[in-house]
Amino acid sequence: MTKRKKPVTGQGDLFAYAAAVPAGALFPVRDRTAVLDVDISLKFKTALGRALREHHESAAVVAARMSEIVGRQITEAALYAFTAPAKPEHDIGIVRLKAFIRVTGATWLWDVLVEDDGLIVMQGREAHLAQLGLLQQEQQRVDEQIRALRRELKARPVAVAHRRSAR
Repeated sequence: MTKRKKPVTGQGDLFAYAAAVPAGALFPVRDRTAVLDVDISLKFKTALGRALREHHESAAVVAARMSEIVGRQITEAALYAFTAPAKPEHDIGIVRLKAFIRVTGATWLWDVLVEDDGLIVMQGREAHLAQLGLLQQEQQRVDEQIRALRRELKARPVAVAHRRSAR
């Protein structure tokens, strides 16, 4: 086994920037909360009910359209059970949730679902804008590193030895 080499002094740390800059400086963040499962269920059922009330179609139509998407019968009563805070045993499954969101267009429900974990859901141009901001911040960081290296090299130029070419 070879002996471990001493670290090179003056060599930068590849991960120093990532560790030094908090995530909030690069993109929006939420703090993770300690929410109990019952609280999450109540909160999400309330949000589902709001989405159903705000949708322009009746619950029966929403249930029928969801049935078409998932390929199984979903009744209006089942839909009301999914949105009833008093019925914690009737939680909506992920496939039905996706169908519900597609039918109602309530994509904001994804954000409600993950906000307790400190996540933010972005879509379309909003996501592209966030990505652009992140890339611009990275570009500024790289530009600053280039300027620092140029200042260092200007202050102490590198002496390049002339090499004879082989003929």
